[in-house]
Amino acid sequence: MVDRAQGQAEIAELVGSRWGSLLDQVSDTVVERDETRCPPPAELMDALALAGLHRLSLPPAVGGDGVDVLTWGMVLEQIGYRCTDSALPMIINHTIDIARFIAESGRADLIEKYARPIGRGTIGAGIAYTEDADAWSFDTVLRRKGDDFVLTGHKTYVTAGVMSDVFLVYPLDETGDMVACLVERDDPGVTVTPATPLGMRTAGAASLTFEDVPLPAERILEPSDGLTHAQRFLSNQRLWITCAPLGRAQRILEDCATWLSGSIRYGEPVSGLKNVEATLGRMYVAIESARSMLYRALTHVGAGHAEPVFDPLLSAAKCFAADQIGFVLESAFRVMGGQGFYGSPHLGRYLRDFTGLPVVAGTNDILEVNLGAGVVARSPRHGTKGQRA
Repeated sequence: MVDRAQGQAEIAELVGSRWGSLLDQVSDTVVERDETRCPPPAELMDALALAGLHRLSLPPAVGGDGVDVLTWGMVLEQIGYRCTDSALPMIINHTIDIARFIAESGRADLIEKYARPIGRGTIGAGIAYTEDADAWSFDTVLRRKGDDFVLTGHKTYVTAGVMSDVFLVYPLDETGDMVACLVERDDPGVTVTPATPLGMRTAGAASLTFEDVPLPAERILEPSDGLTHAQRFLSNQRLWITCAPLGRAQRILEDCATWLSGSIRYGEPVSGLKNVEATLGRMYVAIESARSMLYRALTHVGAGHAEPVFDPLLSAAKCFAADQIGFVLESAFRVMGGQGFYGSPHLGRYLRDFTGLPVVAGTNDILEVNLGAGVVARSPRHGTKGQRA
């Protein structure tokens, strides 16, 4: 059995030695960039890619290093621990997951044009799925025009949209079936508008408008059942989006304990008060239990056991980790008192940034409904009538 503590230490050393100084530089400007809604500087994103971060988890067939799923999740966790810009790991992971999906298509033309450059960091990519409507009510439509297509519609929220050169877009076709296609930022009729979300203000989020965008047939990535394609993407993200926030929760606990140990109340360190010790203990339990469940889910995926569209273990891990991370943030805010409210430039931002965790990649409420329905379906008494207890 792999020693988890040793694995964490090795990953921390890897992240620190290869990308630590660059992550620190991203952190240096995050407060100002959060106020002005600016993403990480392009030169630092380029430097991170040049240092191999973007290609780390991509398959070797497209120039990647092909690290396993658990290792990549732990790398994201350590980036979250080290870097105070909550959006950075999400930007990176969204981008490379698009490259991974393009690689899975086996299309040599698309791999050479998009997947490899994404891995090198020479182009950025964003997923354009959200329309503030269910998937059967999307207004974005792809219509055939001769041998090619025309795209019309609007996507309300794209992570890293202002930084992206290509978008993985999910419209409906003329029959109402969802498809997946690749749209370039410079295509005629594409308009990118910066978004103003509550949190993750440094994620470079944007909305997209498509006005009769001409789309060559070769840019259709998935010609039918794009909903399954999109759900596979979202299923992956349910894991990735919680890894870095978990690392940040760990850092918040440590920083909280350090500050409380140096703050004196009633003649003793605040950290020595029993109610404070109990709060720190509950925060520790929340982090370790979330980590255990998340690592189990990562191992589950890495072993090839996960259901591609909706996996109960992945969804449960996302729901649980999101709740526990929220608990840690709220506990830190409460136990630090005024320091949490006005003395730290970061804690309030983390509270805003991570409010989206229970919502993104399928809301916790919807996932819990699906999980409950699965429990009923798997019950040995499912479908029986009127049995006595």
